[in-house]
Amino acid sequence: MDSQDHVGRVLRRVLALSLGPVVAGTCASINTAGFTPAACQDDGTPQVLTGLRPVAGADYLELRGELREHGHTIRRAETSGTPCARATDPAACAAKIAASNPDSGFGMGDYPWGHGRHVLIVNAGDEVNVLRSKAEVKAWLGRVDSPGEAVLVSALEGYRVPCGGSEPGGVRSAGEGYEVLATRLRTCPIERVRYVLRVDPEGNLSQVDAEILESSPACIGRRPAGLVPRGAGGATVVGAWFADVAQLEAASVRAFEVLRRELARHGAPPSLIGQASAARRDEVRHARAMGELAARYGGRWRAPEVTPQPLRSLEELAVENAAEGCVRETFGALIGMWQARFAADRAVRRVMRGIARDETRHAQLAWAIDRWARPRLSAVGRRRAAEARLSALGQLAAEAQRDDGDRDLVRCAGLPGPADARRLAAHFARGVEALARDAA
Repeated sequence: MDSQDHVGRVLRRVLALSLGPVVAGTCASINTAGFTPAACQDDGTPQVLTGLRPVAGADYLELRGELREHGHTIRRAETSGTPCARATDPAACAAKIAASNPDSGFGMGDYPWGHGRHVLIVNAGDEVNVLRSKAEVKAWLGRVDSPGEAVLVSALEGYRVPCGGSEPGGVRSAGEGYEVLATRLRTCPIERVRYVLRVDPEGNLSQVDAEILESSPACIGRRPAGLVPRGAGGATVVGAWFADVAQLEAASVRAFEVLRRELARHGAPPSLIGQASAARRDEVRHARAMGELAARYGGRWRAPEVTPQPLRSLEELAVENAAEGCVRETFGALIGMWQARFAADRAVRRVMRGIARDETRHAQLAWAIDRWARPRLSAVGRRRAAEARLSALGQLAAEAQRDDGDRDLVRCAGLPGPADARRLAAHFARGVEALARDAA
């Protein structure tokens, strides 16, 4: 079988199988003016139990969280009101509140300790109710008819409403509902994103706008060992995204420099060493092209920081290549093909066509290295490389499930939306399985 374009054929088939409707959007940036700042607790964390108008009144509210890490249990709580203020048996009431621990509860994403468990304790008179799900909290809350309730709904859905400090966050009226200025951490790449959220009177939440605040290149492409994440900036979410990718492409220059030296050290064929050198030159062009696209959308990219690392053993090289080359770089070529087809900006389509061709060659190099290295590894080394490939595929599948699919990036940069990303990840996993069988 001609392996030179085999990877390209597999990726083109994955692309064809994954085609679906593309979500349209706009290329706007966020105006943070007009939001009333959110309330803060004494420790500077956002306050979400203020200004509530629930269906039934309460004397005391407590949002109690519990986080277990490394064998330790950490607890925090936000409170409002006076516990047992109207209780006929204050001691019994206090005992019920004390016993209301979050042994089961709900997560809250980027709310402080959001990946732990939370419960909302509601005390009215002698009655103490423990709400252990978001649905129970929303039912207790009823119609969203105050700014504080819009902030609480946003927190329940995993958003953080910044308070105090230099970063704006807050809420404002918008028709019959509210708009909330919030942030959230997401993946693919790892980013902290600012959102304008719409909360309607029924408590339904939707995204109106988004922009990247901080980003680290952790989704696709060959990343060098020792890469230090550095955020990218920009006036728009699209500009910040392209700035982030420009940084990753510049870091890949270093990755291929190291790969070329390591291949030579381990006695690889001259053809593989030459392809690694050519890939390094490609990445120089890619970084320049992505930097130009970033500037087109108001992005500002920073040069990558890479901590020097010692040259690796052949097994370490093969394990890294299985994840970074056979999976992430190969997936990067697939995403480039998608962008070349669907980006609304003609300049983006043109740039991505060239980059997708280059990245497909880099993916072919990764699989060629895999074929060359495998018979030279021990049984343990071959198993570690296979496990690294499967782990990277699992991470991509998880990232496809979590990605928010911002409309700006879908339309302007041509990135796949959530449904498209899930299809791509599923078909890509099967394509990688086929490539692995062929390489064995």
